[in-house]
Amino acid sequence: MGTHVRQLVKIVKEICLENNIDFQSFSYDWILQLSANSRKMFIYGYKFPNNNASIEQICNDKSALSDILAANNIPHVRHYYFMSPNNEQYTGENGDWDKMKGLLHKYKKLVCKSNTGSGGRNVFKVNSQKTLEIAVYNIFSKTKSMCIAPYKIIKAEYRIIIVNSNIGVIYEKRRPMVTGNGFDTIGKLIDQDPTLHDVEIDSDLNFDLIPQLGEKIEVSWKHNLGQGAKPVIVNDVLLKEKLSALALSCALALDLEFASIDIVEDETGLEILEINSGIMMENLAQSSKENYYIAKEIYQKAIFSFLKMDDPKYKYFVQRPRKKHFVLPVLEEIAKERNVTIIPDEEEGNFSIFIFNNGKRFIAKDYPFNINYAGSISLCTNKSACAYFLDIMGFHVPKQKYFVKKSHAEVTLTELKKFFDNPLELLEFDFPMIIKPNGLSQGVGVYKISNKEEGIICAKKIMSLKEKLFLLQEYCSGHDFRIVVLGDKVIQAYERVPFQIIGNGYDTIETLLQQKVASFKLAGRDKSVDSSDSRIAKNIARQGYTLQSVLAAGVACRLQDIANLSLGGTTADKTADISSYYQKLAVKIAQSLNLKLCGIDIIAQDITNPDNKDYTILEINSAPGLDNYVYEGQQQDDYVKQLYSMVFDYLEKM
Repeated sequence: MGTHVRQLVKIVKEICLENNIDFQSFSYDWILQLSANSRKMFIYGYKFPNNNASIEQICNDKSALSDILAANNIPHVRHYYFMSPNNEQYTGENGDWDKMKGLLHKYKKLVCKSNTGSGGRNVFKVNSQKTLEIAVYNIFSKTKSMCIAPYKIIKAEYRIIIVNSNIGVIYEKRRPMVTGNGFDTIGKLIDQDPTLHDVEIDSDLNFDLIPQLGEKIEVSWKHNLGQGAKPVIVNDVLLKEKLSALALSCALALDLEFASIDIVEDETGLEILEINSGIMMENLAQSSKENYYIAKEIYQKAIFSFLKMDDPKYKYFVQRPRKKHFVLPVLEEIAKERNVTIIPDEEEGNFSIFIFNNGKRFIAKDYPFNINYAGSISLCTNKSACAYFLDIMGFHVPKQKYFVKKSHAEVTLTELKKFFDNPLELLEFDFPMIIKPNGLSQGVGVYKISNKEEGIICAKKIMSLKEKLFLLQEYCSGHDFRIVVLGDKVIQAYERVPFQIIGNGYDTIETLLQQKVASFKLAGRDKSVDSSDSRIAKNIARQGYTLQSVLAAGVACRLQDIANLSLGGTTADKTADISSYYQKLAVKIAQSLNLKLCGIDIIAQDITNPDNKDYTILEINSAPGLDNYVYEGQQQDDYVKQLYSMVFDYLEKM
């Protein structure tokens, strides 16, 4: 097996060393034995013992898997089973040649492959009887069974790693390609690229074609990572939701604990291609430091689960030990890298003093340094006052009316009813509208109301929070964005997508909701993601569903009107694409309120389009919390560290 150390072996050794797990290796590191907690597990190649043995066999048998998926009405690429004609007692002297030709006649193009193979080996594209004969001969010369699937024009192929029956990571497998320079042929570009010398090049390519400068040409029809494809982490929120729904429906049907699920996208939508019970993440782990730690976290979760290592003394490498808020440990980590002295508050753990080498001192409590002025912070916490000043400064804010809670709440409700009776006349805006407390954060007490009755009910809920001031606010349609400003530049921008679930064709909304909330808790997201939230029930009903409704595969059901991450919202990063107009606007807003660091929440159609200048400012956050953002994954975790490194740079220059 040579001296090459597999990434899996390296990672597993690290996990064992960090967590006092006994590690032994056999057969040139092909068999790994791990022991802890009076339990023992074996890892054979890339196969872990986490799944049921019969399920392992089904996953490794492409045609059998296809049958099971069909029985569960899960969209997939159909695979037909064929046995070698050498097994005459089952196939007869001529095997199933007529049936194979029938499939070729039906689909015109086929993919022939070993029924139990992996890595793109013994896989052939067929478009004629002659190429079918060649494929069958080659496969049966090496194996006793094969399967045939219809050839599909695949837009993209994705791999979803399931660990402990939850999503571990989602990445696209991008086919190898060449980039045109305007004068060399495709054939020459391939010859000039040493990374393509071992790649199976698509014979259908026009090798004499000269691609334009910058034009990307895919040179293989296969998406196998061992055939030159590259892993690229999927960040698109809606795409992740759809892929997760299909993968989890598959995992549930097969009772999978740990597996990699390959999903293809063609003109018909998303379909399961294959499931691999062996979890190989060599290419992913080698592609970047960040992806190495993603692979490590996944392997570690599988190991911890099998060895029953749920005791707090064991640590996940990626998941830092959190105090009351996650930010302080991150700040402390950065400080140590820069030799900044830290004086922590050992009692409550919320405060820390940071002493820089130049003698400057800054205090952090929960999230922020004392980087903003107290007056600016107070103004931002008062939504009504902040909107007033933004308005007179010429910025776009929603129309609003504030109400002061009287000592006798019924008096306030009577006053509200008058406005609800004639909203356009008295408020200058109509239903739907937003009602919310003036001084709370993280979406607490924020409701979208469609009529007078809803408004009274929600007002009572807000007044029960002991808030003295609350707002009626014009509802603004569009996409919800947060832009983070530090000093005179934008350091982060992302879209916030409201909490939603994606149907799989057989689970009820209630089941999907419970699964989603459970995944939030597993990831450590804020406890305010509550399945019993009355706003969720209202949104389900508003869309014509009940908790027992079954959504079709891929159909979304929106559960919250507001996009707060603390309420289950997700993010789509826009930092690299935000237009100069919105960058300048955000900096101008921050400077107008004398804020050094802030998060600006706006509604707009598209902050990446320089021609789109319609926006509405919802709120300004002088201490933008990133707890739930970081819990979305390792990529977000690392990004937050980068952001706070910028804050350190800024503080040193102040």
